Amino acid sequence: MNTATSLISRLHYALLLLSISAFSASAQADIPPHQMLESVTQKLFDVLETEQDSIEQKHERLYEVVERVLLPHVDLGVMSRYVLGKYWRTATKEQRQHFSNEFKILMVRFYVSALLDDPGQIRELLENRDSLINYLPVSTDASTKKTRIRAEVHLPNGGPRIPVSFNLFIKNGQWMMYDVNVDGISLVSNYRSSFATEVRRDGLDALIERLVVRNEELLQNTRNKQAQAKTAK
Repeated sequence: MNTATSLISRLHYALLLLSISAFSASAQADIPPHQMLESVTQKLFDVLETEQDSIEQKHERLYEVVERVLLPHVDLGVMSRYVLGKYWRTATKEQRQHFSNEFKILMVRFYVSALLDDPGQIRELLENRDSLINYLPVSTDASTKKTRIRAEVHLPNGGPRIPVSFNLFIKNGQWMMYDVNVDGISLVSNYRSSFATEVRRDGLDALIERLVVRNEELLQNTRNKQAQAKTAK
């Protein structure tokens, strides 16, 4: 694995871990957001520990857990709108709905697949749960509608410390996540740049169709790797 690939792999690993934490970051607005994230992260590890055996038996279970338990706490409408940028304004209602659904699936399957490539990484996370993430306090008051929570991820086995931040805003009295930044890389900005190029070249419908195909490939890859693992036993 070359240096660039290794860095991308570490960033995806960190983004997965932190995105899951942020995706579950719904709480009453009067709770300091960094304290809420700390509490939610510990709760997440408890869920992973409980579900560990079932995930090893059926890798797709991790997709289901993330989508059912965590994604309701992301404002996917805002995130999808930011990701498409100016192309959201010209999209039809059907295109917006289709894109938002496929983008949600992509986030779950792409980033979770980093762990499913080696389910042993879940055990590694749990073994290092107390030292993986350090959240930095931030000042908020009743007038705060948006905030950014900074943190550091300490990768296991002496890996580098990776700076991260979460962008959250208040919606219906709860903190909701709409972007994650890992080592200077914004999830929203990264996808917006990539998708804009594709829309300019081929149109929005072609982009949506490629997301459908990519999501199916990710699912099939997960199934294939699990089948190979069972054959190897």
